[in-house]
Amino acid sequence: MGSQIKLILLVAVSTLIRILLGYGLDLGNDEVYYWTYAMFPDWSHFDHPPMVGFFQQVFSLNLLFDSELALRLGFIVSGSLSTVLLFYIGKEIKDDKTGWLAAILYNTSIYGFIISGLFIMPDGPLVLFWMLSLLYFIKFIKADDKKLINKYLTISLIALALAIYSKYQGVYLLFGYVVYLIVYRRSQLRNPVLYLNLIFSALVLFIIFYWNYQNSFSGIQYHSDRVSLLSLSFNPESFFREVLGQVLYNNPFNYIVILVALFSFKKQKYMQGNHYFLFLILGLPLVMTTIFFSLFRDTLPHWSGVAFLSLIPLAAAYLVQRDKTSVLRFTLILTFALMLTGLGVVNRGWFINQHISNKENKKLGKNDPTLDMYGWDQIHRAMEQLENDEKELLTLPLVSNKWYPGSHLYYYVAEPMRKQLYVLGDMKDMHKYFWINKTKPRLIAGQNGIYMTFSHNFKDPEKHMSSYFNEMELLREFEVKRGGKTVEYGYIYLLKDYKIGNLEMD
Repeated sequence: MGSQIKLILLVAVSTLIRILLGYGLDLGNDEVYYWTYAMFPDWSHFDHPPMVGFFQQVFSLNLLFDSELALRLGFIVSGSLSTVLLFYIGKEIKDDKTGWLAAILYNTSIYGFIISGLFIMPDGPLVLFWMLSLLYFIKFIKADDKKLINKYLTISLIALALAIYSKYQGVYLLFGYVVYLIVYRRSQLRNPVLYLNLIFSALVLFIIFYWNYQNSFSGIQYHSDRVSLLSLSFNPESFFREVLGQVLYNNPFNYIVILVALFSFKKQKYMQGNHYFLFLILGLPLVMTTIFFSLFRDTLPHWSGVAFLSLIPLAAAYLVQRDKTSVLRFTLILTFALMLTGLGVVNRGWFINQHISNKENKKLGKNDPTLDMYGWDQIHRAMEQLENDEKELLTLPLVSNKWYPGSHLYYYVAEPMRKQLYVLGDMKDMHKYFWINKTKPRLIAGQNGIYMTFSHNFKDPEKHMSSYFNEMELLREFEVKRGGKTVEYGYIYLLKDYKIGNLEMD
């Protein structure tokens, strides 16, 4: 069977699996938050550039179709296209078999298959445009004809700009290209087409900067605080979590092969030296940056995910000469099986052992991360039942103390029930809701609201809402069941007598 046919089958099977997952899973914390990017589009946002919202708008026909699958569809498609791009990148640097192995490695990566290939995350468009840019940059450095050189360079740099407009990590792609040109293609630094196309990247950076300028540099300040090194205090827990997360997110097999390939090149020369340098300069700086910051600050392993994907063609070129195809096929099948098993883990509670204690209702489910993606239909029904029993609650808004579970409540409860939702707190807790609040009618002194919290992440309203309301009254406690067992409790409170003059609405 030829590589092209195998690629088509791989894309078809992986896409089908991600469609099943996209249909069968409730939205996660980050996903449902990024839904607000589509609900309230802007030139940029507090956390990230806007491409993640644009993808949802395009593929859901501007939220005409607002199901989990419709919202995830653009990211499923981008994951499939990224598989194809990895294949052609591998083919460009070596041969069809290298491309085929690169496509497999991408689909065995949790970051590639799920985080950027299914979930509503900025990483989806980032990876798509990053790989598109990389493919055409390789074509550019291989081309001899001037027209082709300029054509490939133009496509690569436009895709680069779109990568930056997806997630800030796209800047590392620009850095890598500049270093490569200085080392290998210095003559192109005199090419006016290079600078003409860099205007797109400059425009994207200007738009992001200008949005921050109009909004008191809130987004820049937030990210600066996340990576600030003003307080150099060693954080071993963050460091080990980052390294372990990189291994797990990118698949231990992939991680080891990438390391072996990096250190084997000097002896084995399994690809051209300039290609090896290109992958090196695109992958390692971001990986090392996140590891360095993890020494002092809390980081997230997926921050460097696209960098590891950039090293996959290098690993594939190394594996071609090692004849490890059977191992890779087994890894791919195992990955697909685990992903489908994950559907049962979340929706059926497979392998999750819960010990229910009525004395600890407010802690039930605390160690079960799958509950973020489960039970929201039951929560919606509990709220509807309460309002049916107590009609005076129908006009009251929902109130949350943070963007999560605020975003879940917004998507699964407030929007379907046509209720207002407000997130009240500091900027680090509200994020985009600082601006969303302003699109709603202002809360007035003496107004009441409804507050919901859950045992797997219980937030006491007496602690979190006392700055905004004078009284809190528990209205209802309800169970969330999975597979016939109670897996968490929900609590609905009445917040009484809103205090006017709080800065969260200014």
